[in-house]
Parts: sequence; C-alpha cells; structure tokens
Amino acid sequence: MDGRITLPCSNGFTLHTDGENIIIATKKTEEIIPISRVQSFSLKEPGLAYGKIVFTTAQAATTGVNIGFGVSAALGAEKTFFYSKGALGTAKQFRDVVMDYEKRASQPAPAPAGAPVSAVEEIRGLKALLDEGILTQEEFEAKKKQLLGI
Repeated sequence: MDGRITLPCSNGFTLHTDGENIIIATKKTEEIIPISRVQSFSLKEPGLAYGKIVFTTAQAATTGVNIGFGVSAALGAEKTFFYSKGALGTAKQFRDVVMDYEKRASQPAPAPAGAPVSAVEEIRGLKALLDEGILTQEEFEAKKKQLLGI
C-alpha cells in the first residue's frame, strides 16, 4: 500500500492520505493535518447507510465553547466524517494508513545499498565477530587500527 487513499464522505468532504498527511478537502478549501499529530482514530462500520471515522489531533483547537460554571470545551481537535456503506473497503485502507504511520515512522530507514558505513559502526560489527570467536584479538586490533588510521 503506497499510502495514497481517497475516501468520499458526506456533506461534500473528501479525505485523502498522501503517506504523511491527512487532507480534508471540500470544493473550496483544503486542510492538511500531519498524520504524526493524530492522537486517536476510530472507524465505525456502516449500519443501514453510513459509517463513521473520528480522529483527534494534537493541533490546537479552533474554537472553544463556554458550557458555564467555569467549564469550557474545545472544538476543532476532533474531526468526524461519515462515509457510505459502499466505501467501507476504502475506509479500512484509510484507517490502516493512519494506524500504520507510527510503525513506519519509528523504523529506521534502511541504508542505501553501497552506502558508506562509519568506522565506529564497522568496529562495533568487528567487536561482535570477536565476541563470537570468529575473529582473533589480533585480527580485531589490526583492523581497528586500520579503520582509525592509527
């Protein structure tokens, strides 16, 4: 899955992912939310007609409502969208992209083939070979000196 999903929603909204962001689009506006800022995400499968996607972001609320008695509620950090029954598969793909983002982001990028390895990394690898008995102490010291230019 390449992370590019388009999910048509009710009331003229369309949700998109581009791998790094959620894009909330209407005919006239577009809001971009980094997936890294999504704190919670839920998908409710359709009942008779519509399913629901709700996510909360770490971005600041856009509006506040004073409930009274010194209590207020922030609006804008939670987003709710309704999608048709026929779009359930796409909604699940959308969920998977968002939910898997943290796993992808936390994995170190693989080193490109032929990328230079630092002397320290190579010495650590040689130390592991020494500890396993594959290299002798003399072989390890000689290679270490060579790598350090001593």
